[in-house]
Amino acid sequence: MTTVKGLVLKEIDSGESSKSICVLTAELGVIYIYVRGGRKSGKTASSTQALSYSTLCFEEKRNAKGQVSRYLNSSEPVKLFYNIRLDAKKVALAAYFSEMLIYCGTEGEDHTEVLRLALNSLHFLNEDKMDPELLKCVFEFRLLCEIGLRPGLVGCANCFSYESEPMYFDFDRNCLECADCCQDAENRGLMALDKTMLYLVRFIALTDYERLFYFKISDRYLEKLNFFTERFIACHFKHRFSTLEFYKMMK
Repeated sequence: MTTVKGLVLKEIDSGESSKSICVLTAELGVIYIYVRGGRKSGKTASSTQALSYSTLCFEEKRNAKGQVSRYLNSSEPVKLFYNIRLDAKKVALAAYFSEMLIYCGTEGEDHTEVLRLALNSLHFLNEDKMDPELLKCVFEFRLLCEIGLRPGLVGCANCFSYESEPMYFDFDRNCLECADCCQDAENRGLMALDKTMLYLVRFIALTDYERLFYFKISDRYLEKLNFFTERFIACHFKHRFSTLEFYKMMK
């Protein structure tokens, strides 16, 4: 038997009474676990529903081709994020978080920091401790940073200058260029970052989790940050997130 703590990202019906759950774990990455009778059993209902953070005990079986299947033996909820379920807009945003985590997640890799980001984001959404739009931006950009797409933000990629007014972000090269080095910024599709935007981008990408969610910005900069994070995602992922479109319809 294997026991892990994991965040249930998705439930998938299987047959008349069973289901599979997609789970984000620190040790194993994103895995799937089969829950026999999971659609009818009250014993596992709360701990295996989407957005539940639970302790999961399962057995593994390997077929002739070496493929591993996991079957739930027992489970216990740790955190249910109950308040999210009471607000349709929160549910929509949490569903977007889950879709991104499934898309980015891989099995067999350490996802400790990704799980930490997911749990913190759901906590702040559950407790109304952060503007949902700002929380969305933080989650989007930091998630990509945690999976290996953190851009070069220390300074200009050409001359290593720490800052200029403005700095330009190159989405294709995933780096900064200072005003002196940058040429033909508009035609190259670069985004100008003033000192405030530069600070925000660096803060979200580089600060520790003890400080990451404790800041506020004006509506003007929130609009700019939202444009930046969504473009950053579009540049790296050739994928249409249907849950994001649904969330925007709810606003």
